[in-house]
Amino acid sequence: MTSLRVADGARGAHGAHGADIQAIDRVGQILSLFAHEADFITTNGVAATLGLNRTTTHRYLTSMAAEDLLEVSVDPAGYRLGSLVLRLGGLTIGRHRVAAIANERMSRLAEEVDATITLGLWTPVGPTVAAVHESHGREIILTFKVGLVLPFDSAQGLVFLAFRRDTHEVEAVLEDLGEPAQTIVRSRLAEVRRTGLATSVTEATGTCGVAAPIFDGSGVCAVLTIVDGISSLSNADFPQRLALLREAADDLTVRLGGQVPTTNGPFDHNENRRIDPDQIRRIDHNERMP
Repeated sequence: MTSLRVADGARGAHGAHGADIQAIDRVGQILSLFAHEADFITTNGVAATLGLNRTTTHRYLTSMAAEDLLEVSVDPAGYRLGSLVLRLGGLTIGRHRVAAIANERMSRLAEEVDATITLGLWTPVGPTVAAVHESHGREIILTFKVGLVLPFDSAQGLVFLAFRRDTHEVEAVLEDLGEPAQTIVRSRLAEVRRTGLATSVTEATGTCGVAAPIFDGSGVCAVLTIVDGISSLSNADFPQRLALLREAADDLTVRLGGQVPTTNGPFDHNENRRIDPDQIRRIDHNERMP
């Protein structure tokens, strides 16, 4: 493995052991920058924040990237959290109280709808997969890695943006989208708040997701999602799937001591109907964020 023993200069009286401790401390400081609502960092930014020279900072960042603690980002130029950190984060959120409580209900729902079920939590880097349950009756299975960070225009992302109480954070995310994406996503969020559901399609993989919110005493705490092929949108049993998804999400909300917000009135359950997959394709093709 590539060594992370990167010195800031002479090792001095503390010797090799002191330099190792210093390197670990620096790595911790660099990773902690992602806790301040940053999804990427730059060499110049890290150097300025931590008071290091640019050459030393570059050595730290390249060493961390070699160990998968960071990942090189081209657009924007800089570094993002690496796969190792995301995997470790996934293990942590997978042990989250909500994930533990939802485990049995997700397993049952997967068998009821014969599809993959994911549980998403909100993390500092966005909506993140915390748990996955697959149907045992399927020969071909769609699955996700725990710890996967999802885009804000995914079904899970839209649900979180629609119901999070931290409106300043939501506004910051929306403003970062630019136009016309911002206006389009805002209109979709209004629909999610009305129906309590979000749907998205990924043409590249031929998959779709339908998501519903789970609430605890603090507000939306998780998102439950059915993931399947695009053709499932037009299946005759699709309304039943939506009803089962709502039932599971509402059941978990009750168990977590939460309640569905009523600011805009109760959710419109008349949305439990068959959806035209071509219409959803057109929406996602035209509205998906760049």
